Parts: sequence; C-alpha cells; structure tokens
Amino acid sequence: MSEAQYYETRDLWSESRFQLDQERRRFAAAASLLPVSVTNLLDVGAGNGAFLRYLEDEGKALHLLGLERARTAIDMKVCHADMQAGSADALPFNDRAFDIVSALEVIEHLPYGVYEQSLRELERVAGHYILISVPYREPRRRVICPYCGCQFHPYYHMRRFDDAVMPRLFETFELVRRLEVGVEEYVVMPVVRAARGLLRRRVYPSSAICPQCGYTQADSAAPAVTPPPASSAKRLARLIPRYTRRNWIITLYQRRTG
Repeated sequence: MSEAQYYETRDLWSESRFQLDQERRRFAAAASLLPVSVTNLLDVGAGNGAFLRYLEDEGKALHLLGLERARTAIDMKVCHADMQAGSADALPFNDRAFDIVSALEVIEHLPYGVYEQSLRELERVAGHYILISVPYREPRRRVICPYCGCQFHPYYHMRRFDDAVMPRLFETFELVRRLEVGVEEYVVMPVVRAARGLLRRRVYPSSAICPQCGYTQADSAAPAVTPPPASSAKRLARLIPRYTRRNWIITLYQRRTG
C-alpha cells in the first residue's frame, strides 16, 4: 500500500474519532489562537473537516474552506463548509488569498521535498497568519513489518518537532504565540512505552499498514484477554499517580512587516 492509499482508509476519517476528548481539546486550543481580525480561513490537510466543524459549532464568524488530498476524507466530511481536493505543495489559490491558513497535524506526514514546498505554499497564500499544530517532542518510534521487514513510523510521521524547530519553519512569518496541549496519563506510561519500543519487532499495531508491502493486522484475530473486574481495576488505578504529558504544540505565525 502506498502512502497515498493509506490516507484513503475510511477508518481514519470516522466522525467518532474526532469526538474524543483529546481531539476536542486540541481543536479548542487551536481556535483560541485565531486572531479576532481574521475573516476567512483555509484549512490545509483538512481531513474530514473536523476542525472546520468545531469552528462552525462554536459560532466563529469566519468564511471557511478546507483543502484535502484524500478523496475518501472529502466524501466523509462532517462540516458544512466547502471542501476542495488538492495538495499542500501546490495550493490552487492566489498569493495572500486568505487572512489565515491552518495546517493541523499535517506537516509531520509530508515526505522530503513535499514538506519544504508545502511550507512555502502556506506562506504564499496566507495574507497575515499561519496556524500550525504538530506532535510535540515525539519519540522517533519505528515498527517493523513482520511480513517484509520494512521499518516505518506506524502513523507515517516523517519528522520531529521541538522548541528549536518551530520558530524556524517559515522565512517570511514569525512565531508570535504558542500553546502546548497534553493528555493526562499514569506516571508508569513512559516505562511502558519504552518497553514497547524494545519489543517493537514483535509488537505491530493493528492500525499500522506497511508502506512497502501493505501488510496489516487489522483483520487478524487477536487472542482473547480477560480483563480484571471493573471495580478492582478502578481501585487499582486510583493508587497510581498521574501527570500531564504534552502531546502537541500549536503555534501562530504572523507575516513580518517591512
């Protein structure tokens, strides 16, 4: 399965997936960074229009347009706003056509060449602002396909973003605001993730699709596991301390004057 075919998978664009609490909090954080002066917004890599739908539900007085490469995502759109087919590296719009251009959880997926050109295209069509959301200091994990041995990121993330990278994304825009969005989890989870990393040759996520041969375990039968009684699990969970892990960074850029 090719990278393009991966994004045509219908399960990626189900409406319920974008109603999760962590997704709603990420959308809310991104929306809070929108300057009050903007009147129109282009969402590049809009998927099924989940962020646009959030803005609609919140009553944002904006003219909204989504651009998405995956036809399946457009067919499954959840927003009222128009969705247009297109690619981030060749935006079919005039220079500075939109007050603000957003790309949420998009640029980490772009391969070499496409990534660099897409950043230039965002700069070209954005009149005043660019809004970016990416995974924050994400560990560079890999899985190994048990069928052909190909190593790849299970969610097709091509690069890592941190505080050194974010201010340098654009040449003609400067970073003016930033937010970090996290999820609450048990303090033991970093150890669990490290253990999974050590076992990555044997642990192949059911959602992973090998970009080389197309192998997936999504349809394979998983062994039955008997969970502990709910009451016992809840009592045990209350004893484990929690902390907030910062999963995403959301940044607002403004066009430099002069």
